[in-house]
Amino acid sequence: MQNHQHVSSVLNRLIIGTGQTFDLHTLLQSTSRTLSNLDFEHQHEMQRIERGRTDPALKRQIIDNLRRRHRERRQPYVALIAELEKRLVPPLAGDLQAAG
Repeated sequence: MQNHQHVSSVLNRLIIGTGQTFDLHTLLQSTSRTLSNLDFEHQHEMQRIERGRTDPALKRQIIDNLRRRHRERRQPYVALIAELEKRLVPPLAGDLQAAG
């Protein structure tokens, strides 16, 4: 939750704190592309390790480390995408009726 608040805060500073207009759709597309690239790179690396002739115990350790690193690398992008989607999706009709 703390990281999500951090991403929201950073995004607010980015959008509000500059004199420029940001296209959130473009930022969402760019972030999604970056996340896809990270996932592709991770999959490629996993396949390379799995096909290798490394000792099985060492291979498991390497794979565990790769998975952990992948989760850590992708988490900020996932949080940013969630925040962007929250800002881009209009309120649901039910939310409008409840407020009115």
